[in-house]
Amino acid sequence: MLSVPGESSSRRYHPPHSPASSHGRFSSAGSSRDAPFGTSSGDIPLQQLITGAASSKPSRPLHTSTSNLSLQSWPGHPRQPPKRQRRHIDDHVLALSVTITLAILVLIGVPLGAVLPQRYVVPLPINVIVPFYVYPDQDAWDRMFQAAIKHPETNFTVIVSVDHGPSPSAWPPGAYLAPIKRLNTLPNVQAIGYVDTDYGSRDGEKVRKEISTYAGWNNTDLAISGIFFDHTPAEDVDDARIYLKNVSATVRHTEGFLEPTIVVHNPGKVPAANMTNYHADVTVVFEGAYKDMLTRDETKAQLRELGGSRHDYAEVIHSVPRTMSRGGIRRIINGARRNIGWLFVTDRMGDNKYEWYSDRWEEFLNLTF
Repeated sequence: MLSVPGESSSRRYHPPHSPASSHGRFSSAGSSRDAPFGTSSGDIPLQQLITGAASSKPSRPLHTSTSNLSLQSWPGHPRQPPKRQRRHIDDHVLALSVTITLAILVLIGVPLGAVLPQRYVVPLPINVIVPFYVYPDQDAWDRMFQAAIKHPETNFTVIVSVDHGPSPSAWPPGAYLAPIKRLNTLPNVQAIGYVDTDYGSRDGEKVRKEISTYAGWNNTDLAISGIFFDHTPAEDVDDARIYLKNVSATVRHTEGFLEPTIVVHNPGKVPAANMTNYHADVTVVFEGAYKDMLTRDETKAQLRELGGSRHDYAEVIHSVPRTMSRGGIRRIINGARRNIGWLFVTDRMGDNKYEWYSDRWEEFLNLTF
């Protein structure tokens, strides 16, 4: 056995699991201090002693880079790399910061469309006003019905004209009865009757009679919601303002129209500010060919003098080039929706332009939203 210099040779080493010592470390068996390494059964050969000591000693792992510390550890003492602390931003603080930033941008005139991603920008809604002078022969009104059903989010104001106004009789011709009743079953459609004022020169008594005739269609399924006054005066000439006030008041005070009752004036251009004192629900501020349209900024400047909101105004645009791209039609719609709340676009032209559908009727509706 291996003697430790300066100590009694009677102390001998035992492996950790040896029963020779009650403490598992040393034996008290005696032997000569100077005795050579022995081969008795109580002795452990040097090679075995060295081997046992090596096997019982914990092994140190090889040196590794700090990037591998998460995969290496000392036996019995796991070691993990320190976790990086994340900063947590309070959601309320973040929301408040974004709101304040957007408010400042709006105040200095920066449009939100230039700041927010397109998926967060919701287009301004636009309603459809339809000069619908189509004779209801067979299934001629079906495309109108299908359009309203397909676009339930869009409000349709459908202008009905039997004979450049109501028919001379108390009721419309039989061909109109079922189609008008069906229009009234659609929740996003209101039908209104056509009355021509000839720029304020038409006899007021004749105008009031036509209003009364439309109001008389007050069968539960046939009644209409108001009047579209075509060719209304844009300037207060020859008491034109009083004329408009009287005929509009007649609609509002005549029983038989559905509620809410709507009055539409169509001067075809932006009228003088004093012509809107007796407030129509909607004023058509442009009716004309595409080539004659004002720019968006020109329209905005003129409407500013009238006051009101975009929902008070409409545009009716005809003679749109049939070669215009889908993107071109979209630009018309998006340019108009900044200033107005009601729009109609058609590629038809001539005197009968409102007597049939545009070839791009469905495309126009699909682009309104």
